[in-house]
Amino acid sequence: MGEKSLRVGIVGCGQIARESHIPALHKSKGVEIVSVCDTNKDLAIRVANKLKINRAYDNFTEMLRNEQPDVVNVCTPPNTHSSLCIQAAEAGCHILVEKPMAPTAGDCEDIITAARNNQVRLGVVHNELFKPVVVAAISIVRRGDIGDLTGIAIQFSRGKDDDWIVNKDHWCHKLPGGIFCDILPHTIYLALELLGGLEPVAVETRKFGSYGWMQMDELYMILKGANGLGTVISSCNWPKETAIIDIFGTKVNLHIDIYNAVLTRYGHWGSGRPSRAIENISQSLQQVVCILSTAMKKVLGRYHTGDYICIQKFIESIRNNTLPPVTGEDGWEVMRIFDKIVDKIEKPGPTE
Repeated sequence: MGEKSLRVGIVGCGQIARESHIPALHKSKGVEIVSVCDTNKDLAIRVANKLKINRAYDNFTEMLRNEQPDVVNVCTPPNTHSSLCIQAAEAGCHILVEKPMAPTAGDCEDIITAARNNQVRLGVVHNELFKPVVVAAISIVRRGDIGDLTGIAIQFSRGKDDDWIVNKDHWCHKLPGGIFCDILPHTIYLALELLGGLEPVAVETRKFGSYGWMQMDELYMILKGANGLGTVISSCNWPKETAIIDIFGTKVNLHIDIYNAVLTRYGHWGSGRPSRAIENISQSLQQVVCILSTAMKKVLGRYHTGDYICIQKFIESIRNNTLPPVTGEDGWEVMRIFDKIVDKIEKPGPTE
């Protein structure tokens, strides 16, 4: 007789649930999605019908009472995370919540306390950490192949025509720091993984675009970590969504294009013209190899998204009674740093 299936209820039927979480859970062995819930009942019904889920709700309390799920997957806007997670914990459900865990570190503390008091697992989806290209880069750094780590540079942006930006009623504009409350947690947890012990040193913002509902749409910052310095550039004015990390070492540098799943090594061929030519050829070959490898894995069904891997590891943590891959404390640390960034934006230091 096999293990009992974990019954999962999903709250929030937006894009992240439809395109990432639900497909990942459907592929999970020993997992049954028993229901979806959204305040938009029509949307919940459409998603349930399309994705072959038996029941749809527009009332979270009713879903918890009727379905008694083992796990609640929270995919709603961040300003609802705290109340929903606490309610799920009090119902005895394990919790997997989208990032950011909550809009502030204080909200995160409330969720952690509720999970601890009710002895349920609490996991946060920091999906970029689990993408194969990022895992490979971190492994290279851990092995010491780049020499000593000296610093990192991260670029994360949303395309200027993205609905999140052009839609003045989007929930992201009501968060602390506006849309950057959604973008920056990715950069913070990636920087934490590489640099450790992170604190924001300086933050500068600018308003470049014309949308009146955005107080700022460009952000530059310097982060100080235990293992080096990091810079972050985040923009809402670039042509398309971008996620790039450069990792600098004393032997070689790494360039990671996360969305295109390309990892290249550079900076180790010397500075003469022949060396630069060789490095150009080397980088081109590395890009081709990465592209072909990723394409082959997708054809063979062996390529998995960061969301999928993070969700699988969370399910395993419940099965094996181990820590989730990203704990509530991890989520809290990211938002503790974000709170300091927001404070620097709202209360800038004196200029010379």
